[in-house]
Amino acid sequence: MMGRTSLVFSLIVAALLSGIAAQRTDCENATVADIVFLVDGSSSISPGNFQEVRSFLRNFIKALDIGPNKVRIGLAQYSDERRQEFLLKDHSDKKSLLAAVERIQLLGGGTETGKAMDFLQKQYFTKEAGSRVGQRVPQIAIVITDGESTDEVKEPAQKLRQDGVIVFGIGVGEANRKQLEAIANWPPDRFLHSLDSYQALQEQMEKLLETVCVSVVAQKEALAERYADIFFLVDSGIAQAQFVSFKNDLVRLINQINAGVSTYRVGVAQYGQDTQVEFLLNAHQTKQQLLSAVRGFRLRPQPNQPRNLGRALQNANTRFFTREAGGRAHLGARQFLVVVSGRDSDDPVSKEAQKIKSAGVTVVGMSAGASMDALLRFVSSGYAFDSPRVLILKDSIVTEKKDDITEDCKGANIADIVFIVDESGSIGQENFKLVRTFLHSIVSSLDVRPNKVRVGIVTYNEESTAQVHLDTFNNREEILQFINILPYRGGGTNTGAALNFTLDNIFIKEKGSRKSKGVQQVAVVITDGESQDSVLEAAISLRRADVTVYSVGIKDANMEELRDMASHPTDRHVFNVNSFTELKSLKHSLQKVICENIIDQAKDSSRESETKKACELKEEADIFFLMDDSGSIGNQDFKDMQNFIIKFFRTFKIGPDRVRVGLVKYADDPTLQFDLKDSSNVDNMETYVKNIAHQGGGTETGKALKSMGPHFRRAMQTRGHEVPNYLIVITDGESTDDVTAPAEELRQQGVTIFAIGVKDSNEAELLDIAGDPKRTIQVNHFDALKSINNDIIREICNEDGK
Repeated sequence: MMGRTSLVFSLIVAALLSGIAAQRTDCENATVADIVFLVDGSSSISPGNFQEVRSFLRNFIKALDIGPNKVRIGLAQYSDERRQEFLLKDHSDKKSLLAAVERIQLLGGGTETGKAMDFLQKQYFTKEAGSRVGQRVPQIAIVITDGESTDEVKEPAQKLRQDGVIVFGIGVGEANRKQLEAIANWPPDRFLHSLDSYQALQEQMEKLLETVCVSVVAQKEALAERYADIFFLVDSGIAQAQFVSFKNDLVRLINQINAGVSTYRVGVAQYGQDTQVEFLLNAHQTKQQLLSAVRGFRLRPQPNQPRNLGRALQNANTRFFTREAGGRAHLGARQFLVVVSGRDSDDPVSKEAQKIKSAGVTVVGMSAGASMDALLRFVSSGYAFDSPRVLILKDSIVTEKKDDITEDCKGANIADIVFIVDESGSIGQENFKLVRTFLHSIVSSLDVRPNKVRVGIVTYNEESTAQVHLDTFNNREEILQFINILPYRGGGTNTGAALNFTLDNIFIKEKGSRKSKGVQQVAVVITDGESQDSVLEAAISLRRADVTVYSVGIKDANMEELRDMASHPTDRHVFNVNSFTELKSLKHSLQKVICENIIDQAKDSSRESETKKACELKEEADIFFLMDDSGSIGNQDFKDMQNFIIKFFRTFKIGPDRVRVGLVKYADDPTLQFDLKDSSNVDNMETYVKNIAHQGGGTETGKALKSMGPHFRRAMQTRGHEVPNYLIVITDGESTDDVTAPAEELRQQGVTIFAIGVKDSNEAELLDIAGDPKRTIQVNHFDALKSINNDIIREICNEDGK
């Protein structure tokens, strides 16, 4: 019996010790934070329950590393009054902190949580109260309440969060869930905890502590200062006086930025005909070693030899910033190449400069004799200086540029944008941090507000998770704060399922989509590998729902899949980089294209109405569609063609004496579906098109073109005079017969031909049909037909076509 009792006791002790060990593991990296508890002390709380709160606070504090340079704790109590129990600066050791907790007495009174959070913002999270927000220390508020607040909580909580405070909500018993959701950070499953009783505080202690510690670590990483790698590339032929000025300034710069292997890393090389590395970024561990190396740096001029800056830039791109050379792009470090140039280069520089800039390196040009025009050929925008005095770079190096709404995006003020982010295991924690930084930069450029740009985020591996719905956040600051701690899980890569999930769960009115109000719907897919499921049909469904899709591929992403996902034209919707570090340079081009497209599409509605007016003035024309009905076309693809044709003729004034439209479909043989003389009104014609059945067969486009001659000749007879004749051919494959001769015959007859190729169509064959590259259009998928409709209509309705 004693043996069994001893065993049970041992198991209990082991369980307790394992729990303590788990807490330590979770919190061992949460070494620095400012944590303020806001404790409900209203009359609904009994003295016994208030004692449970004290016990919870004691155990919580015991698990943390308390100290003036470690974790600081503050506490406020509230009811319909606010009481300052102790500030963040008041207790610098665990013993005095625990004693202060024991002295807290229940306040009593009503429940005004909103005013209490305002009190926290103004009296606790300030420098004077001991907050270290200016020192990049995570700011945490933990609100514990058991009832419903009698005042407004949403705005005070929002202000706290906008100040960078992460707010946890702990609701006990009858606490109002809706109010708690307004108080706590998003998502609720992470930052909101509902408990049945105050006794459950102790039971949930480990889970609550773990969640807080994980958030502290994530916020600490997000707030961490991002240092820079700075490589100086010096022209070996500059004048001695210029070189002395440069070197003296470099010594001062190193001292002022406190350069070293763990802060700002510095490398130096010189160039003439060839490039010679003096020392790489990781060559010196301390500032003193670095200063010694700089003071010993001597130029080795190469008189009467060319100055090959282009070759030096190539060297810089392949050697200077690699991980092996001490480069830290993979850790999110900013990188600068500072070129001190004495004269214009003797070899081309632009191409090599573009390569290094594409890798995310900021290229700085400093003149020690070179012309400003020469510098502008290779520098990053805004980084050309008419001096070798490198100390002027200090602010640029030390102060990271804050991302804000860019000029390109100022007009892109209304859209619903959802980011679909791959979080599979092939990415890894390190690279996912770069994805977070990339997302942060893109969203920073958008005017995020409920009536402007709304942003959603889906992450996916084998499963998809709605991290942010389109109506989750009302402002940019809060969504940026969330992106900083966006979770990463690893796993597989089911991109197709993620696209379907986004269509069914995010682009819906119930979750904030404004599609029904005509607001543009945009999806940005970010992935680093090949999907384990098919993306094709899922992407088509998304695009058919009028969502513009951009695909961003990194490293091992499959280009064919990226094109399959993206909207038309792919050169404006597909982006691909070789590594996660290159996302930094992709940011500018992606946000520029997204914003330009949003602006262009917003203008499209006014352009459409202008086009419609112009086309209504089109007095007369005879237009035939020649529609591929072959077996390679699916039923939904066929429907896309029908919708394209219906939208097309709805732009014109249709009638027997105005614009007439006919349609022939073909596979092995052409079949007239309706003739020009049937053009009585638009509604009848829409019915004709909708009733066309898809049957399948081969692809004899030549025979179909040959059949069109008699139709156009008959058209002239039925009208009685000549009018402009147009033929619009839509095909998805290569013809099994010759198209050149019959197409030429039609053109000789005065017919203007547009050739639209879809999917596997032959580009040369389309040109043979149209006879003019301007009237040849290729799209990847049938759903993209809607995006080219206006291009053809404008061509037909222009002044020359009247």
